[in-house]
Amino acid sequence: MPRLLATALLATGGLAAASPAVAQGRMLPDTLDIERAVRIAVSESPVLMSSRAAADGAGADRLAAWGAFLPRASVGLDLSRSSATRSTYDAQEGPAERLQERLTYTSQSAGQGLNLGITVLEGGRRFAELRRSAANFRGAQRRYDDEQRRVVAAVRREFLDALRRQELLELTRTQIADREIELEIASRRYEIAAVERTDLLGAELQLLNARIRLIAEQNLLRVGLRQLAVSMGLPPEAGEGLVLAGDEGLPAGAPDIESIVRTAVISDPGLAALEADRSAASASLWSARMIYLPRIDVGFRLNRNESFGSDVSFWQFDPGDTSSGFSVSASWNLFDGFGRERQNAQASAAKRRAEEDYRRLRLEIERDVRRFGTEIEELAQTLGLLEQAYEISRERLDMEQERYRLGTTSYLELQNAVTALQNAETSLIQNRYDYQIAWSNLAEYVDGGPGGR
Repeated sequence: MPRLLATALLATGGLAAASPAVAQGRMLPDTLDIERAVRIAVSESPVLMSSRAAADGAGADRLAAWGAFLPRASVGLDLSRSSATRSTYDAQEGPAERLQERLTYTSQSAGQGLNLGITVLEGGRRFAELRRSAANFRGAQRRYDDEQRRVVAAVRREFLDALRRQELLELTRTQIADREIELEIASRRYEIAAVERTDLLGAELQLLNARIRLIAEQNLLRVGLRQLAVSMGLPPEAGEGLVLAGDEGLPAGAPDIESIVRTAVISDPGLAALEADRSAASASLWSARMIYLPRIDVGFRLNRNESFGSDVSFWQFDPGDTSSGFSVSASWNLFDGFGRERQNAQASAAKRRAEEDYRRLRLEIERDVRRFGTEIEELAQTLGLLEQAYEISRERLDMEQERYRLGTTSYLELQNAVTALQNAETSLIQNRYDYQIAWSNLAEYVDGGPGGR
């Protein structure tokens, strides 16, 4: 079922550039199908780049959580030189005496040190932080997957919507050609006084209205192509001149809603991200509770240092005096002004929010899947009726055109038939693409990998 659904949705065709479009400093290919458009969106979308950066940051946070289990180490090197001049002498008793000559002296020193430290006991907070960082990393990865699915779905929808605008534009051009033929027939009949001037004026007015619709459809298509380019992560001008090409194939059959619901609540990346948030919130709560336990640190230091006179070179890297030390420190925070209580309350509230967010999204997914399923069923039934209405309107217009050419019907009857066919053609195109977009929306919930919801 998921493979068939994805295949049906990808069968909507491709994009072709009437003139090469420039995007992000490079040329778009002359022919761009929907799969390639999706690939461009995945590589160019700023939303995905931002989400990937967040995932990279979460990965660094997890690395730091692992590093908390390792010893802390630092080394130091110190070379110093100081000079001083004295003009007074401080006696043990009495006031200071001023020296006849100023005394100047210089001292130098060199030092090296190695310090190691490790936390032996921290109440299990490091393990909790490790769980939290790992959950946050999983959540960031799944949010990237979810954003990727959203971007792909947006590209599919914008592609189908722009393809609909293009088809409506072509329909308007066809209608203009038909109105021109009708105007020509009305003009010939008016020349031989077979009809009144009102027929000629009516035909001219119908042609003008069709040309007005053409201008509107051209603008709507231009807007749709720009939106498609933006959904792909490209500048709006990249959509200028694009010509969409797609077949008339429609997804067949009815969706298995119960199966899709079961799949979505298991594999939806948005739910997986919220599940990771629940795990991270639980770990944060555990870490907050461990603050009440004592902390024990162990340290070791090794130093070398020596002082020198002014007659020795400043660059001394082998001082002779050595010292070393070992330390064990323990601390237990008995009271900190209810700071720990506040941290625990905040962590508990965050855990409850994560749980409710997960429950809310799960309910929304089931609601949306069932809504799209109902929409597909309704559109499928309407589509069949609209196809019948179109065939009837087409046949009726053919008959009225022939009757008008022979002079056996009025221009009003002809225009009623023209209007009925225009409405039937427009409704059929609109419904067909609404049907495809509804399937595309439902496909967001099929499978857990990128490319769906």
